[in-house]
Amino acid sequence: MSLYLLILMLLAFVGVGLLVVRRWPDHLFWIVIVLLFDPTGHLTVFFGKEALSGFYYRDFLFALAFTPFLAPGINKKELLSFKPFWVLLGVQILFLLYHVFIFGYWQPGRGWGYVFRYLLIRERMTVFGFLLIIPVFMMARRRLSVFVDVLVVTSLIVYLLYFISVISGVELLPLWQAERYRGTGILRYLMFSSGLSDILVPLSFFILARKTDYRYRNFLFIATLLMLLAVMLSLTKSSYINVVGLAVASLFLYYRFYRTSFQGLMAMLLGPGLALLFLMWVVFPEYPRLVWRQVADLWLFISGDAYTSGVIEGRLVNQWPAHLALINQRPWFGTGAGFSDFFSMRFHPSDYEVTDLPVTGHLAMYGVVGLGIYSLLYFQMWRYLVVTYRMVKARIQNANDLDVAFFFVVFAWMVKTFFFKPNYLFNELTTGTLLINLYAGILAALIYRLRKL
Repeated sequence: MSLYLLILMLLAFVGVGLLVVRRWPDHLFWIVIVLLFDPTGHLTVFFGKEALSGFYYRDFLFALAFTPFLAPGINKKELLSFKPFWVLLGVQILFLLYHVFIFGYWQPGRGWGYVFRYLLIRERMTVFGFLLIIPVFMMARRRLSVFVDVLVVTSLIVYLLYFISVISGVELLPLWQAERYRGTGILRYLMFSSGLSDILVPLSFFILARKTDYRYRNFLFIATLLMLLAVMLSLTKSSYINVVGLAVASLFLYYRFYRTSFQGLMAMLLGPGLALLFLMWVVFPEYPRLVWRQVADLWLFISGDAYTSGVIEGRLVNQWPAHLALINQRPWFGTGAGFSDFFSMRFHPSDYEVTDLPVTGHLAMYGVVGLGIYSLLYFQMWRYLVVTYRMVKARIQNANDLDVAFFFVVFAWMVKTFFFKPNYLFNELTTGTLLINLYAGILAALIYRLRKL
């Protein structure tokens, strides 16, 4: 794509955004947010760096997320005077300084030209993605209902396209297909991006359990069931852990707020669960056996034994020692942006991959000091999660159902991440800090909204 066409497309985006934001600021903003996390995978596959002459699709959508600042009638006050928001933003600004001066400049030792080219330009979203918390907080204070509507409708469309693609073989959205277990002949179907589908589980749980009156209630339940079925078809252990973590957190929080017995909640969920399993068996009769095998492999992974196929988890055999070797070299401040300069001949370059072991990988890159500074964000999020929990519990009779539902969403995501998938706590230091700041902005907005009661 030529640079002129790219500039023209950017101007068109901005022009349309300015026109729409003046009339429908909430709808525009939340549509942009949903697209920013690429619900179908089309943006990831077709609008990568090569297709956009060095830019990413997220660059344009990230810029559009700030267009509500230009809309009349949107309250921009208290952005920095509201303490929870200021604290969550402030700890990340502190890490930004570490990211630029220590990680980017001092540790690699390549000068400010390298910092500018590599860190500030090439890795811009990883460095500045945390700023998403600003428009999210500003707009989540207004109308979270629009976000729910946009997410439900888009999720239903996406998962319908997914199953049409799987069943018909006509690829309406990008899918990665491969045989999960050699010799079975059964493929796993993975979407290149699942967007914000994590939100569907706790949201559906709350609306179902509380019998909340929501106009797209049936759409929400159908979208959630299709999402869970898609997770089963992925035959991926991490996706199973994801769903279990979200469900357990939702059950726990509902019990604490409403003192309903676990037996009653399980009975309420048993019907949809059995219907989902029956649908799985009818449409994909060979998959339940492999789903059970994935559950068995998950237990073997936790216990440290070899999988049912006899294979031992490779990341523990190769990547773990490679990361520890780097950590021993520079434990306090890490390798900095020159991570690959410290690779040893003892290990293959692929053993230093940080995707599967992000905690040790990022500890090697940022050091104990760097991860300690970044962890201030986690500390503050848990602090304000407890504050919000107490506020919701004290106002449970008067609180808006949607506010309570979104507290379920944030709480479930935090519990799932920290207790069920702690290995991925620092993954956003490589992929960008967009997701965690979406939840951080919503959490700060919930505190703001609850204090107004």
